[in-house]
Amino acid sequence: MNILIVGAAGFIGSHLARKLSEEKVVIYCQSRSYRSNYDFKWIKHDLLNDLWEDSALPHIDLVYYLAAQTSIYEARKSPIQDINSNVIALLRLLDFLKKQNKPAFVMLAGTATQVGLANNLPIIESFIDQPITFYDLSKCTAENYLKQYINEGWINGCVMRLANVYGKSLDSQQKDRGVIDKVYNQALLGKDIMLYGDGEYLRDYIYIDDVISAFTVASKFTSAINGSTFLIGSGKGITLKNAFLEVINLVKIKTGAVANLKYSEAPKEFYAIEFRNAVIDNSKFNQITGWAPKFDFKSGMKASYELNFSG
Repeated sequence: MNILIVGAAGFIGSHLARKLSEEKVVIYCQSRSYRSNYDFKWIKHDLLNDLWEDSALPHIDLVYYLAAQTSIYEARKSPIQDINSNVIALLRLLDFLKKQNKPAFVMLAGTATQVGLANNLPIIESFIDQPITFYDLSKCTAENYLKQYINEGWINGCVMRLANVYGKSLDSQQKDRGVIDKVYNQALLGKDIMLYGDGEYLRDYIYIDDVISAFTVASKFTSAINGSTFLIGSGKGITLKNAFLEVINLVKIKTGAVANLKYSEAPKEFYAIEFRNAVIDNSKFNQITGWAPKFDFKSGMKASYELNFSG
């Protein structure tokens, strides 16, 4: 099997590539630069400016499409650039893949925030999307294009909408992503942790290893999941305040570093999506694939940062 990981140098992509390296598959990793320190077949390719026809790719069986512009505030600054990054870039690949004799299966990473401000919890796939940011709007548009290609018979695929992913994120991530890992690093330095508002809104945090297992399990059920959208989360809610306090406490136990939680009014430019309540119902994906998350918030933090202690 030939697998293409688009966005392989990113947070999820790099973890996925390392996991897939354990299997008997051929992995092609797309990046804007070569990554010689990884033992994969790297394709130097700019999603918006380079032609896939020039990439020397063979027939591709499975695509993990993980590339995206992920900042809701960068999207507001430049909606055109956002649509280029999140929709046009995908379309360029889909147009290339539809020329294959056998349709590739494209697994597109989405986000649970695409539904908007859900009135009820937990969030399920049948909720009507009401995106309230340019970023979520572009992600919904990308999904609709993928599904139209599927309906045309040119491509097979599915969408995996992710809850808040954490666990050793990358420094290169957008500043409004990977919040839990940033809180951990701040706490290690004994710096104050700033929380906007009262922090009493629920989040569903899912550990990176559970996300990777969901993607790899999904690849074994391509016929059953073709054309579908799935929500992937821990299925458990924790308030942002309690999540921050949990991180601060774990760091204190491990290192003795003492960080304090401080409260502040949110900047006026903050989107309402920052104060959403979100808990994910995984049952649709579970019923088809048998997948279930293995980590809760505390065990995920301990595994991520090798916090080998009880409590």
